[in-house]
Amino acid sequence: MKIARLLFTCLLLLIASEKSFAVYNETIFTSKTIPLKGTSAVVTFQKNNGTSKPQKTSNNSIRLYGKGTLIITPNDDFELTKIDYYYKINKSNGSSPVPTLTSTDGSFQSTSFGGSWTGSTTQPIILLSDGTKGNIEFSRVIITFDYRNGKQDTYTSFVTKEFTLRIGRDNYATFNGQKAKTAPDGLPLIYSSDNESVAMVDTMTGAVRLKNNLGTATIKSSFAGNDSLNPSSDSYKIIVNPYHEGTAESPYSVAEIYALRDAKRYIQEGDSIYVSGFITKIKSIAGGMITYYISDDISAQQQLLVYDNCNFNKTKFKSKNDLAVGWFVTIKGRNRVIGTTPQIRGGYVTKISKDAVNSPIISGCTAFLDSSLVTLSADEAKAKIYYTTDGSEPTELSAEYAAPFSLGASATVKAVSYFNGEKSIVVSQEFKKVGKSELVTVADALKAADGARVYVRGTVARTEKYSGESSLNYYINDTEDVSNGIKVDNGKYLQNTDIVSAFQIVRGDEVCVAAKVGDSDGVKVLKAPQLMSIAKCKDQAQVSTAGWATFVSRRPVDFSYTPAISAYIVNYSADDNNVTLSPVTAIPGNIAVVVKAEAGTYTLQCGNENTTVGVNDLAFSDTSKNVDKAFNIYVLAKQNNGCGFYPVKANTTIAPFKGYLVIGHSSKYRAKPYYAIDTTTTSIANPVYKPKKMEDARYNLSGQRVNTNYRGLVIVNGRKAISK
Repeated sequence: MKIARLLFTCLLLLIASEKSFAVYNETIFTSKTIPLKGTSAVVTFQKNNGTSKPQKTSNNSIRLYGKGTLIITPNDDFELTKIDYYYKINKSNGSSPVPTLTSTDGSFQSTSFGGSWTGSTTQPIILLSDGTKGNIEFSRVIITFDYRNGKQDTYTSFVTKEFTLRIGRDNYATFNGQKAKTAPDGLPLIYSSDNESVAMVDTMTGAVRLKNNLGTATIKSSFAGNDSLNPSSDSYKIIVNPYHEGTAESPYSVAEIYALRDAKRYIQEGDSIYVSGFITKIKSIAGGMITYYISDDISAQQQLLVYDNCNFNKTKFKSKNDLAVGWFVTIKGRNRVIGTTPQIRGGYVTKISKDAVNSPIISGCTAFLDSSLVTLSADEAKAKIYYTTDGSEPTELSAEYAAPFSLGASATVKAVSYFNGEKSIVVSQEFKKVGKSELVTVADALKAADGARVYVRGTVARTEKYSGESSLNYYINDTEDVSNGIKVDNGKYLQNTDIVSAFQIVRGDEVCVAAKVGDSDGVKVLKAPQLMSIAKCKDQAQVSTAGWATFVSRRPVDFSYTPAISAYIVNYSADDNNVTLSPVTAIPGNIAVVVKAEAGTYTLQCGNENTTVGVNDLAFSDTSKNVDKAFNIYVLAKQNNGCGFYPVKANTTIAPFKGYLVIGHSSKYRAKPYYAIDTTTTSIANPVYKPKKMEDARYNLSGQRVNTNYRGLVIVNGRKAISK
């Protein structure tokens, strides 16, 4: 083994040091119809003089139809010496196109994998799909090239060019990628992935972390080059498939059909596949063919329509009663997507189990920071459930479920039910312990691609109104700022339990959420979220030297635990144009009140969720509020006339969660320049006092400023006095 490694290293050094024998290979996977830019060349598919445009297939290949061309154009300072085309030829009506070289440079010949061009050129190489029927389906090209700039050549290469993995299989669980070899040895490489929803790669080490999503990812290693060394790069492909294969021996589950749809791997119509599931609804029968729905469990939470299905051996059904809800069937049919919904069209039943046992349900938070409590349940009360946590298939010799159990590390839980000698199908659920290094900011989540799995740490900026449902929509951000956050769609509580109160998750709580990034009307959202942790925010009231402030509660507050601060609800009376404060000792959550205390910050104790108060006119908004009319919105402030409610100018913005009064003046009264407050429970009808001096600005009881000749009750410095 040591000798083999030594010989390989010597070969790489020879390649790097001898310019005349330098060899560079670059793999370009033909997965898109747009021009594909590589290090050495650009690969372009064109309709040319044909009748059909190049088309992407469900397995990420490109079909080139008759008269279409594949053009490989060298980049500047590059010379192409060989091109290996990986393709298969598809017939139509007995005819198929012939790959034909139209360029004058080099020669082309067929190979076991497709075809090869050899030569030496800096000009485009054009391959024609010569024919009118059928197509040529290209999966990749491998380009051999050299540089023409006088620098020393380098070499970067992956040993294996393609990995095909299946979620849940051993090769998926143990896969961590591969490291590229270089010559000269030790070149600094940068690794990247073109699809991080399938596979993420460490940019420095090349270690790969799979994301439990179907699809294809290309991992690339690159040496950027420098003043004396040419750049070099190479790539390999990771193809992630479902656990099952869609064959008679390994039929797809319904969940796998939807996962294929989400990964855009279930878009080509006409392929015959096998699918199994429980019949959940029988819709109709016509012409001896039954249309019905199947699901992975009898709950029918995710159903697949089976349209115009025949009986065994493609025979006709006699009636709808030939099938029954609850039977477990395996069917063969053609895949099709109508709109965005996958279906099985035509086909026939290959297996029926009439007394099938429903599979157990695995519940628990599938992404967690410390631990997750796992619960297994079965429809049949007397069914026995057996399970494993190492990914192996459970049997009657496995651990029997008796009570919820805790997972402290990532695991694959599999479970099966036994009842009356019958066995259910095995169900599986991945549980992942999320490391602190995997947590991302809200800003990073907003940059993630749709479908990407993210683990987000953030602060709840605001919540939508709780309507009594089992979930809550709320918004998180990297700060408590209500702008530029991301929506958590239909969020549950810890361990995926239902939301039962408006105050379980509130503004200011620090949360960690596992979810998939999605799109809603062009806006990023977190879909299928799981709350991994929550640090509940303490309500705090901040009072300035004015001695008064407005406060908006997050959760219910009991002020009796904090006697240094007093709270008041606010009422405006249009009948006498006055503002009145009424003391309260406790308030519900999400309400604005006025508080009075010495200057400072007060941490408040949580109160009873059933607390209520009387009519309160002090309002607030969870977003910025624009004021479009003067003397309509009043906020608490301390100005020359003392502490009171002062009008906000038109075209002014009030910050979120700041208390304000909406004053609707009648024709009986004019708008006041301010509404004074003083000590406890009443409006500006507070007890009269005798001032020491009367030089300060004074107002009558209608809020109009008066001079020193005015006689009667006046307001001075926010308090009533008598001017004689």
